[in-house]
Amino acid sequence: MSNKKLFPLFVLTAAVTLSGCGSKKESEPEPVIPETEMIFETSAAESEEELEPITPSDYLVKDVSQYVTLGSLDNLSATQNVYDITDELLQERIEEELYMYSEDVEAEKVSEGSTVYADITYSVEGSEDPESTESTYLTIGDEDYGAEFDAQLIGKAVGDELSFSVSYDDDVWYEEWIDQTVNFKVTVTGIYDTVIPEYDEKFVTENTEYASKEEYEEALSATMEEEYAQEGYSEAIDSLFQSVMDNSTFNGYPEDLYTECENESISYYGQFLGTDDRDEILEALGLTTEDLEAEVIDSVNLRLTICAICEAQGLEVSEDDYISEVTESAETYGYPSPVEYEEVNGRENIVWSLYENKVAEFLYDKAEITPVEASADDLYGDEFIEVETEEETFGADEIYAAELETEE
Repeated sequence: MSNKKLFPLFVLTAAVTLSGCGSKKESEPEPVIPETEMIFETSAAESEEELEPITPSDYLVKDVSQYVTLGSLDNLSATQNVYDITDELLQERIEEELYMYSEDVEAEKVSEGSTVYADITYSVEGSEDPESTESTYLTIGDEDYGAEFDAQLIGKAVGDELSFSVSYDDDVWYEEWIDQTVNFKVTVTGIYDTVIPEYDEKFVTENTEYASKEEYEEALSATMEEEYAQEGYSEAIDSLFQSVMDNSTFNGYPEDLYTECENESISYYGQFLGTDDRDEILEALGLTTEDLEAEVIDSVNLRLTICAICEAQGLEVSEDDYISEVTESAETYGYPSPVEYEEVNGRENIVWSLYENKVAEFLYDKAEITPVEASADDLYGDEFIEVETEEETFGADEIYAAELETEE
């Protein structure tokens, strides 16, 4: 099973890399959350609108035994990482919280960390291709165009025009620039510095519900412990699902299930790229048709496994379970009604998440789980997927601001 969530149950507001299966209140990706500026105007009649009746089992694959033969569910085991919340991690989280209250102010000169708006014209030396110009922005120090490019802008002011060349090796995101010299003409159109508030008692009392830094840090540390404990749980669940799938035999699948999982993968990636065109998405992700097919088959087999375990173990999701889930989630995420929440997130997605969690809990309770001490500092270090568009390059640490930010 891949690191990416095998089937995106909800549309996230950001992230390519999702954690594995797990308990809803602990590990499941968040549903679509209304934007903060969105104002719902709901009449009394709308707010009292009731959910339509539902039979969750109708969404499971019928006659699943013709598609999958489950391996033994006995003697399952998994390790569960136990992450240590260090003082360094706590300070990093505090800095993230402070950044949320930062302001961008106009600056006279470009310095390290400045956000620079510029018109950039570039051409590859020796190439017959015409010059290209774009109006964009970059943060000095992020090295979007390389360290040498950033260095050229230090000390410049709005209106300054400069011309220079940069020779790139293979460590550049733009393929056409690899091992090439690129000539740049840059006009600085705006400079902003980010002013981050000072972390003191005043900040805590004015911006949080806590009365002191000590109280705030204790609460923040407890929150982080819960988050990292959930991450360990999710990893263990991923491992258990993978073990079951490795020991099972798959023999085809319903075509509608494949189509459903394929559409979900395309929709999931497409939300970050602003397109639902399959070919455009594959090109931007650097994926082949075969890569996508392999991912979709993983998704299909996971769903078949969930259905088979539910059938074999008599695991059920009732209508009351569904209604409770939708009602609680609507309230948690600020929807005007459960009906609105259901319409946005989709019945099928919600039902599948409930069955996935039901099976995850069953496997976890049945398995032998061995705790292992691990470093939270390196938790997300290897999870980076680069996505290129004409306007911007996203990484998993920016895109699932998704899973981290919603989980946080």
